[in-house]
Amino acid sequence: MNKKIIITGNNNFGLAKSLYKLYPDAYFASRSTNYDFTKKEDVIKICELSLNYDIFINNSALHNNYQALLFKEIFHYNKEKKHNLHIINIGSTIDRYNKGGSKWYAVEKLVLRQASDLFSKLSVWGDKKEYYPKVNYISFGSLSNVQDKHPDRKCLDINKAAKYIKWIIDQPKDICIHELSIDPIQYT
Repeated sequence: MNKKIIITGNNNFGLAKSLYKLYPDAYFASRSTNYDFTKKEDVIKICELSLNYDIFINNSALHNNYQALLFKEIFHYNKEKKHNLHIINIGSTIDRYNKGGSKWYAVEKLVLRQASDLFSKLSVWGDKKEYYPKVNYISFGSLSNVQDKHPDRKCLDINKAAKYIKWIIDQPKDICIHELSIDPIQYT
């Protein structure tokens, strides 16, 4: 069965570009397709659009917690509409291995991970009278598209990261992989 997929992010850059190679028929929602997720009206538009899709990959690294806020809105909208949406949030392992500093990005990814954990458990244990979308959280360490920023670090091939997301999508419908965290080993 072909699953209809919507992905946040520009399919010409980063992980979205690698996902585009696997899912060329997916719809990509970003500023390049006239979505600004800092605007309430665009969040409402993407919530409405999500009802036409089977899978929502929340990929964009939006700042000021907009990625987590977008997830919350998508989740509640689909719950309310009883739409069978599978949500995959893309995080970062920086939320666990932060060395300290002033990067708010680590806190934003931690918020996304915790919200994913909370809502993914509803899809397993929630009130049977309600409907809850299935939620997965997958986080990666440094990906190969940022190798130039971290020349001394081993980075995970970005195309391989996209294949891990595909692996999550391909899992049986009757199980929930709440969280998957992947880092390239640094000492080899």
